[in-house]
Amino acid sequence: MKKIVYVLSLLFILSACGNDNTTFVDNAYKLRNAKNGADITLGFDGEESRYFGRAAINRYFGTYKTEGNKLDLGAAGSTMMAGPEPLLAAERYYLEFLPQVKTYRLDGNLLILSKANGESLIFERTGKASSLNKE
Repeated sequence: MKKIVYVLSLLFILSACGNDNTTFVDNAYKLRNAKNGADITLGFDGEESRYFGRAAINRYFGTYKTEGNKLDLGAAGSTMMAGPEPLLAAERYYLEFLPQVKTYRLDGNLLILSKANGESLIFERTGKASSLNKE
């Protein structure tokens, strides 16, 4: 019985270590307040200081820098696939928003990216960034 309790305790501790909510680095997120019901994801690779994901229709990527709670997302490159206009409009809005981000804030599983005017995008953590590479 002690062995089972020990193993369960160890598994609990290891799973808790995997849920690092103190940084967005190496985590994957899904945009909660996307325009037109778009499915938008965002991941951060800490080793290469790059961000990436799917912006409604197309995949996108860029580099980032942080200093304290300041976040500088470099201009995003993306694929150029066509799709329904409402999703493309949501994608344009999102990709134009990213280089205007000035700060970030973590609140549990939420990542909030804000522009200087206070406008924000709210993301929910979905797992590790490496999971977005399998989309």
